[in-house]
This record gives sequence, C-alpha cells and structure tokens, in this order.
Amino acid sequence: MALRLLPWLAAAWLACPWTATGDASSAGGPRPAHGPVQDPHQRPSITDPARWVVREDLQAKLPKAITVRELRDDALPLHGWLVTARPDDSWRPEASQPETGLRTTSAQAAALGAIVAINAGFFAPSGSVSTVVDEGEVACCGPSSVSREGSPYPVTRAAIGFDREGRADCAWTWCFDRVVYALEAPVANAPGKPAKAPTRDQGRPWEGVEELLGAGPMLVAHGALHNTEVAECFQSLGGTSRHPRTAAGWAEDGTLLLLVLDGRSKTSRGATLDETAAILLAHGAHEALNLDGGGSTTLWVAGQVLNQPSDKAGERPVASILALVPEPEPRD
Repeated sequence: MALRLLPWLAAAWLACPWTATGDASSAGGPRPAHGPVQDPHQRPSITDPARWVVREDLQAKLPKAITVRELRDDALPLHGWLVTARPDDSWRPEASQPETGLRTTSAQAAALGAIVAINAGFFAPSGSVSTVVDEGEVACCGPSSVSREGSPYPVTRAAIGFDREGRADCAWTWCFDRVVYALEAPVANAPGKPAKAPTRDQGRPWEGVEELLGAGPMLVAHGALHNTEVAECFQSLGGTSRHPRTAAGWAEDGTLLLLVLDGRSKTSRGATLDETAAILLAHGAHEALNLDGGGSTTLWVAGQVLNQPSDKAGERPVASILALVPEPEPRD
C-alpha cells in the first residue's frame, strides 16, 4: 500500500502523549543510539512492550503461534490486551457475520469454534454497514457516501483482508458493482470540501481476498502513524477523546496484531485513535486500522470474554467479527 500523505491532514495529527518524548515519531520510528537522559521518577510509557505481560494461564489453551499479552496500568488507568498470531498452519482468519441481525462476539465465536475473536465492523440494527467478504464472497458492501452538515461525502474506508494463505493486507476500499476495490489512499475529503467519488482506475479489484472486514479509519501505514479519520469522514468517532478501542493490523514478518483497550470505567479510561496507533506501532505494526469500539469492544479467547465491555447490559450484539479458528488437520 503506497502512502500518499494528505497535507491538510498531516497538520491535524496529534502528538502521542504516551511516548517518552511526547511526539508521534517516537512511537514507532527509529530511535537515536544515545537519547536524552530519562527522569528516574518518570513512569514507563504505556507503549513499552515490556509492560505487556504474557498471560501464561491462557497459553496452554492456545496454539504456540498465538500469544495473549495484557497491560494493566492503575495510575492512568488503562487495561488492555494484545493478541499476536504468527503465520502458522494451526489457525486461519475468519470473517463472520450472522445470517440476519446481530449476535454477540462470544456467540459468533463459539459457533465457529474460534480460538480468538474480536468484534469488527460498524453496524445498524439490521446488520453490517461495513464491508465484509467471507470465503471469497462479498457479504456486505460498506457505505459509498455519508452526509455531513447536509452534504454528501464519498467515503473510501479502511479494511483488513486476508488471502487464501491467511496473509493480511490493509487498504482503503470502495465497491463497484459488488466488487471490492483496494485504493492506495482515501479520497481527500476535508471539512466543508467533499472529495470526488473514486473511479475504477484509482484502485484495483482486491483479487484473491478470501476474508475481509472493513471499518476505519486507517491508523498505521508503512510502519508510521497515518490516521485518516477526517478523509474517511469519521469526525463523529471521537478521535481526540478516549473510548474503548478495538484494532487490527499486521507486522512485516506477517504476524497478525489484535488490540483491545477497555474504557468508560473507573478501571480503564480508554484511548484516543492516535494512542491506539502508538501501541500498535510499538509492537511492530506495519499497517493497522481501527475497528468498531465503544460498547462493541470485545475480546474472546479460549472460550471466555477477557475484557469488560462498557455497556451496562454487558456484551453488545454486533454484526461482524474477526476470528482465529483452528485449521483442520490435513487428511492422509
């Protein structure tokens, strides 16, 4: 995915307050060999991978390629989990949605016999409003436009897709005649200035995609912060405020990254989009996107919900999930 930086968007990027130097570049880029002397009383950054502790109690229930790490910072406060899944023949990714309506992440995961699952795209009471491809078939096309202040804005929203080998890729998407196209950059919406709708020659058919889940905005591209919430018309998503977050991405070695951060509670305040991106970058993300958050944020691992969904009623029914399911043993 080639990176085309939108000048008006670059100026709006927020520095990440969880890094040692307080700027976004320190979250995932190269660091000097001799940095500034650190205050010994300064709390370690929440992006420090050393603070994300392996859940040894779960590892016996998981394939060796899948690891669950947990962070608990009572001072902020913040509670989060990071699942890493190395490419392996013990698991495969699965995009799933109910045939009709909504079901909880745990109900969908249990039906699939999933090892791990997170909630995925955005939805309405009737079902998904984000793009979903399941077993190579387009189950749902995301919106082609949204209304902002009475004007229509074309939207090309981020998605994560997997080929038949389970290899991940991220891109901005648009559907033409129920064919999903991958774009190297979103159309350049700006406040009060709708972009032109994309044409077929601005992208390519996302050929070979076996499983795909759309949501947005994109958070990481080419190993750097690239938050396109404005271009994707997510002005109402709360990008500069803290909420529960679900996100997914991949590292250059092919490792899949699934991140869940609790919020809206006394024990966990949640995160901004840029803070979410900073955590992913610190764990090696090459590309990553935001998924539906808030009350939808759910992490299922080895038959249980690990996080604390923020809705008073508990786990929220959702339209789609990203699951890691056991790969069937090859037959002789």
